[in-house]
Amino acid sequence: MGNRKKQTALILRKARLNKGFTQQYVAANANTNIRAYQRLESGERDIGNASMRFGLSVCLILDLNPFALVLEDQKDADEK
Repeated sequence: MGNRKKQTALILRKARLNKGFTQQYVAANANTNIRAYQRLESGERDIGNASMRFGLSVCLILDLNPFALVLEDQKDADEK
C-alpha cells in the first residue's frame, strides 16, 4: 500500500471511530455499499480516485477537509 493511501486510510478510520460510526453507517450515508467504503479505509482504493460524489459524501459524513485528503496536504485533513 502506498504511503499516501495508507495515510488517508488512517485518517478515515480515525475520523470514523472518533465519531462513533460504523463502516456500514458511513457507507449507507454515502449511498454506497460497505465494501466500497472498506476499500478506502483499508487503503486498497485512494479517495482521490473515487467519484467526486462518493469522496465528498465520505468527507462530509466524517467532517474531513476533502481538499487536504485529495491534494495530499494530509496534516490538515481533519480541519475543515
